[in-house]
Order: sequence, then C-alpha cells, then structure tokens
Amino acid sequence: MKLCSWNVEHLDRLIKPNLQNHEIDRRHAVVEEIRAIDADVYCILEGPKGEAAIEEVCNNLLGGDWLPVKAPDGEYDTSGKQWIWFLVKRQYHDACSLLPTKTWDAFTETSWPVHLWGKFEAKQHQHYRHPQVLIMDIDGVRAEFIGLHLKSKFVRSGSSDWNAGGSRKEDFIRRALTARIKLTTEAANVRKYINAKFDQTTAPAIFVMGDLNDGPGKEYFENEFLFFDLISNVQGNIFEADRFLNHALFDYPDHLRWSVKFKDFVDPSRDPHILLDHILFTQGLVNGRLPIEVKPGAGKIEHEIHELINAPLTISRKTSDHRPVSVEITNIVD
Repeated sequence: MKLCSWNVEHLDRLIKPNLQNHEIDRRHAVVEEIRAIDADVYCILEGPKGEAAIEEVCNNLLGGDWLPVKAPDGEYDTSGKQWIWFLVKRQYHDACSLLPTKTWDAFTETSWPVHLWGKFEAKQHQHYRHPQVLIMDIDGVRAEFIGLHLKSKFVRSGSSDWNAGGSRKEDFIRRALTARIKLTTEAANVRKYINAKFDQTTAPAIFVMGDLNDGPGKEYFENEFLFFDLISNVQGNIFEADRFLNHALFDYPDHLRWSVKFKDFVDPSRDPHILLDHILFTQGLVNGRLPIEVKPGAGKIEHEIHELINAPLTISRKTSDHRPVSVEITNIVD
C-alpha cells in the first residue's frame, strides 16, 4: 500500500468556473501527476474548502477512482480556504473513516494557553487547520494517519520588512517569534494526541503526514532565540524511545531530501532546497510488533514523476511548488 502527502497549491482554483487556458492546463497536469504516483491513500494539503468542493475534485477531475473520506458529523474545525483531505482508492473506502475532531479534542484540548516569549500573561490558541485523522483497517490493524498543515501566516510582507531594517525589521522578528510560538504549541498538541494513543494500546500504528512549515529563517531563530523546529516537536522525545517517530526519508539520499525550492530572505546563504513535507510513523511499524511494516528505503520524494510532468510547463501551468512525498506499507509474511 502506497501513501502520499502532497501540497497541491490552491487546489480550489482548479474547480472554479470559467477557467483560463493556463488553469485548464495546470488542472490536467495535476491529475496526470496524481495518476502517475498512483498512491492508495493521498493526504492532500491546500485542498478546497467544503465537502461539495472535494467531491467535485474526486468526481470531475479524478473520475471517481479516489474518494474523499468525510467526517461523520460534517465537522472539520478548519479555518480559511485551504483544507486537509484524505483521498483513498475506491476499493479501500469502506475500510476508512475520519476521526471526529471532538474525539481528538477530548484526548488533547480544544484550545490551550500560549505564553509569548518572556510573558506571564497567557492567550488562548487553537489549531487554524485542525488535524484530520484517517482511520483505516489494514488486515485487522487499526492504522491512523494524522494529516497536518502547520504554517505561519505572516510571511508575505516579511521580505520587505526584513530588508527595511530598523523598527520594521524588529517588528517582523516579533511577529515571527509569535507565529513560531503558536506553531510550536500546535505541534505539542499533536504529540499529546499521539501520547494518548500510547496510553490506550501498546503499539499504535500511527502516521503523521503533511506540510510542516516553520517559516523563513529557521536556523536564524533557532540560533538567536532558542526556538526549535516543528518536526522536532512532533517527532518526540528520544528519552521516550518507544514513542519517538521514525521519518520516512531518514535513509533517503541527502541530495534528494527536499520538497520545495524557496530562497530564504532571512538567510540568503541557506540552501534553497528545503524539506517541508514529511511522513513519520511509530516504532511498531519497524520493530516487528505489528503485522504491517515500513521497510528500509520505502520512503521517497516523487522527484522523477514531478519533473517529467512539469518540465514542459510554464510557471503558471506547473502543478505545485511542493513535491509529493510517499512511503510504502508492507504486510509481514509469517
């Protein structure tokens, strides 16, 4: 079984009426890339808002070969236009369901206090895009796939503020720190859910997949202000090794381990090839405690398919600024 996480970059724009020629070409390319990767389960980031919109994607773009897994209560607790969706091949749909967000909140919390750096006063915070959890029965194993899209919302004006220097630069840094603190608490909330599952069963089969974007200046803020990245907070504490998450790309070649090409205006010397898209999973999927496993070399960035499809396209016709990341799950043969 193949899993894939892909930020499709404003997928909602491809189902609006009266598409322009470049949008029609881009839509064809997105469909071609999805079909070429041929994953059994897709975690789609920047998907469209609402059930009707994702059904249009599946029915009109994908011909019903992949179906959306929808919330039983119709509640997704997601703000904005960019939603998280799981699309599964038709033959697996009956084995799938979506965890109610209320269940997640019962295991963690609906909102939580956030203390900004050096402040005793707290402000309440909650997920802007609530994690969505696909539940799937794989030959009797309950597998959970946590879809995440963690992203700061202040970046667009950041470049001009940073380059302006003086008070504008200082204001940008304060806003960046505030965003990173909030994002870190969202990552901690995800860990709280994972820890709750370990209190319910000895070897839960959990995957975490999606776009974990710290924002610009990752190393700058880590070095200057003692902040650490989202992936470290989600991955867990190495001193609780049984609960530490493995990364699908841990054994993937270094020069290929990237999913976006962004120039960092805070740190222009930073390599623009950055890994923002991830798939992680629990230890039970590699230590033989479960009848399904992720074998060495099972994870990859879909560079070849992405580049073959996008090479002849102009910028406005390219599928996405993110490259898909995938991993294969294998049944253990007795």
